[in-house]
Amino acid sequence: MRTALVLVALVGTHLLSSASGERLPLVQPVSSGLVLAKLVRQNDLSATFSGEARVSGTFMGIWPEGATNRNYKEPDYVFVPDKESSNRLPHFALREAPYAHDYKVRWITVTNGQAALKQAVGTERVTKLLQRRVNHVRVTGSFILGEFVVGVECDAPWARAKLLATELPDQVAVKHAFPPETC
Repeated sequence: MRTALVLVALVGTHLLSSASGERLPLVQPVSSGLVLAKLVRQNDLSATFSGEARVSGTFMGIWPEGATNRNYKEPDYVFVPDKESSNRLPHFALREAPYAHDYKVRWITVTNGQAALKQAVGTERVTKLLQRRVNHVRVTGSFILGEFVVGVECDAPWARAKLLATELPDQVAVKHAFPPETC
């Protein structure tokens, strides 16, 4: 009888901790420059940050499924951080035995996409994108993020932020290297 009560108590404690989201702790690297402003563990899991973070990577304005697909009224504006920047950004992690998985930021939806892309690449290239004359416009460099929000929904990580500033290297010196094709 005593063993059954202990077992029920352990299962109940596990269910309560899983329901409150404690199995997905927030990882906050000190070097990010971001400060936690709000943590939500009801329904969907999300964390809102104040401050700014300097990140490197590729910022893109891209038409989903190509410019000729008229099902989309606006292009998607996405920032893909490089590995080093991704490691510095706050994220959630699954820490429930036997599972251990970091939901690191792989891409960030840019909330001020069109304005940020104009700042980064100029009005002419953004106009070509909006007129559907090109499928995508992208630029690689350093950027300042603000209003950063990260979360996990149905086991899928997501992030969104506002791009505040752009610092691009001399474009003559930048070479986009594509990975070799494999089978």
